[in-house]
Amino acid sequence: MRLRTIPLAASLTTTGLVTALLTVLPGTATAAPSGLSGDFNGDGHRDLAISAPAATVGGKSWAGHVAVAYGSDSGSPDPARRTVISQNSPGVPGEAETDDEFGHRIAAADLNRDGYSDLVVTSSREKVGSHPDAGTVVIVWGSAGGLSGGTTVDNPQPLHGSYFGLGLATGDFTGDGKPDLAVSAQGDTGTNPFKIRLIRGPFTKSGSTGTITSYAAPLEGPTLTAGRVNGDAKADLVVTGRKTNSDHLGAAVYYKGTSAGLTKGASLRAGTTAAIGDLDGDGYGDIAVGNPDEPGDEPSGSKGGEVSVIYGTSSGPSSTRRTTLTQSSAGVPGASEYGDNFGASVAVGDLDGDGHAELTAGAPGESLGAEPDLILGAGAVTVLRGSASGLTTTGALNLTQDSPGVPGSAESIDGFGATLLSSDIGADGRQDLTATASQENDDAGAVWHLPGTAGSLYSTTTSTSFGPSGLGLSTAYSAFGSDLAG
Repeated sequence: MRLRTIPLAASLTTTGLVTALLTVLPGTATAAPSGLSGDFNGDGHRDLAISAPAATVGGKSWAGHVAVAYGSDSGSPDPARRTVISQNSPGVPGEAETDDEFGHRIAAADLNRDGYSDLVVTSSREKVGSHPDAGTVVIVWGSAGGLSGGTTVDNPQPLHGSYFGLGLATGDFTGDGKPDLAVSAQGDTGTNPFKIRLIRGPFTKSGSTGTITSYAAPLEGPTLTAGRVNGDAKADLVVTGRKTNSDHLGAAVYYKGTSAGLTKGASLRAGTTAAIGDLDGDGYGDIAVGNPDEPGDEPSGSKGGEVSVIYGTSSGPSSTRRTTLTQSSAGVPGASEYGDNFGASVAVGDLDGDGHAELTAGAPGESLGAEPDLILGAGAVTVLRGSASGLTTTGALNLTQDSPGVPGSAESIDGFGATLLSSDIGADGRQDLTATASQENDDAGAVWHLPGTAGSLYSTTTSTSFGPSGLGLSTAYSAFGSDLAG
């Protein structure tokens, strides 16, 4: 198993780097907390959490941290009002150590139901007791003053190399009104040793939780995505990863949330990334699965990557109503080319507020232009509209750093579109798109906030971008933006 699951250029190192940890407290909320997921200080604006699991902290390389830019009245996350959280932060359990990868996965939910969203952070290579790479999960608590303090969620099976926190999702999977955690890990030996742990709420600052149930994961290196597919009050789970004993073949499986826990359902289209949202406005969540080409794969099949949509029904994902698109499909901008990695990231959210979610797919390997001025690996993001009949290519957008209103300019090996998030940071009823470029500015990385608007899907006048330096952090490689939450 690969010890590091974050793409890393061979020439990059973080040895000897020092990351400054700082806290700039947001304004204190004066009203009752909003109760919004992703609103860590309860002021009615969702905030943006950005993980950097390769960051050097206290001289420890790959210790990792998470930066949070709080939402503002402008409708954009404000890097000047930020908190940077590591295992060296006051009240956060543990200490920053080499290769902990704190921030490997992050998620947001109000786990103690006090009206303030909390931040969940995994450290998949944390040493637990005498077990290296056992992994741990930490809840950092929301409050009127923002995020502060933390509590460890116990690893139920701390083994050498269990990597607890490989995947992470939050949702009320049992429908009891108490948010739960789904965490994937590697368990004991067997035909397929990977596990999914369902840790039921409620969660408390003292460390107590509800019961824990373990499920055998059908895939290697499972990542987790939560959302409501069949329209009931219970969250469902999509597990993506690699087929057992396969280095290259992606796969996805649906798990239905029930009052008793998770029930394994149908296998979906092949893929390694997923997002859930209502594309056709029928009240059921539709599942988007991204299946990018992996570096080193031989070109075959849908070279360049593909994205599939499996529509939701009252009983779960449809077995017949499905569609798969590539960049060579009619109406989709661009053309499929080996190495594009179309579908390396996917997000689903209603960007224009018309009641139909849009599907956004990242192609961080996309090259722009033509010889002799070809810009290699600049990256691109494709936005496909939702409609009453489902996903449509009518009015599709192809966004790069050279698009109108998108800050910056496209450069080779930027990787724009590496990670995506749809979240209503502007609190206007429309989802906003956040995208990362993993290797912007000599591998420092950066994030873009593209506010959703009626008609054009994103604002060409109020879009913003910032990198680690905008948060007062080192610009050395840190895997900045490898995961987003808010």
